[in-house]
Amino acid sequence: MRKSFPCLVFVIVYMIFALLQSDKFLTMANMKTIVQQSSVMAIVAVGLLFVIVLGEVDLSVSSIMGLAGFICADLARENVLLAVVAGILTGTVVGLLNGIICTCLKIPSMIVTVGMHMVLVGFMRIYSESRSIHFNQGMKSFGKFPRLFLILAAVLAIGHLLLKHSLFGRCCIAAGGDRKLGQLNRIPVRRLHMLVFVVSGTFAAIAGIIKGCRIGFAIPTADLEYSFECITAVAISGASLAGGVGSVFNTMLGALIISMLSNGLVVSGVTPELRKVCTGLFLVLSVYFCIQKEKAFR
Repeated sequence: MRKSFPCLVFVIVYMIFALLQSDKFLTMANMKTIVQQSSVMAIVAVGLLFVIVLGEVDLSVSSIMGLAGFICADLARENVLLAVVAGILTGTVVGLLNGIICTCLKIPSMIVTVGMHMVLVGFMRIYSESRSIHFNQGMKSFGKFPRLFLILAAVLAIGHLLLKHSLFGRCCIAAGGDRKLGQLNRIPVRRLHMLVFVVSGTFAAIAGIIKGCRIGFAIPTADLEYSFECITAVAISGASLAGGVGSVFNTMLGALIISMLSNGLVVSGVTPELRKVCTGLFLVLSVYFCIQKEKAFR
């Protein structure tokens, strides 16, 4: 976490501000809210970690979350198991499409995933006829304790095993650190690009279903800002935005930090307009300092 030290300074300063502004921050109910919010973000961020380790970016995760959650809520009225499988497969398919377009058409991942975000948001509104759908009553427990913790633990364990203890993860780290060297070592870089987007889309879909279960309904919309927040969670965890470096455990901590900052703004009574200003400044400054720190360690 040494690379993310400047970002931790921001967190400490902001936490002091939040505590001074409101006595509601350290309540049990608020801590529970922070943990639930950070758990969802951590699942998305772990999937994004694989994309970033390979030196790419995925800005479609928030729309994948929304679409997967909406499809799951819609189908859950008939069959819960089918709904969950369909929701997760939605993210997998969208991730595969992102990977194929980036790899075969050689379009930068930022452009592809922003375009995919817009397509998915439009498709959601057409599919839903701009109406929200309530989740099956039995599914709401998946967004709460203790099932939420179990799902998070499983995702973190799978993410760690994939990244650090599998050939796939080692190839991602090697190719992300030096793509030309990876090609010389006969690492299937193009295939890796497709697979990391599949992982990102799948994890985003899982997070979208959990988020929908937690709030109790699905709405046909998605906020691009949430994708940037998840990327920032990965960045402040010490992962290199240029690729080749990343940790699942640190990414979880990064998600917790971002969730605490967002929650602190709300608890402190900051207006929605000013919250956007503060969040935007933090995103830019945190990534800037992480990049500078990364250069210093080279």
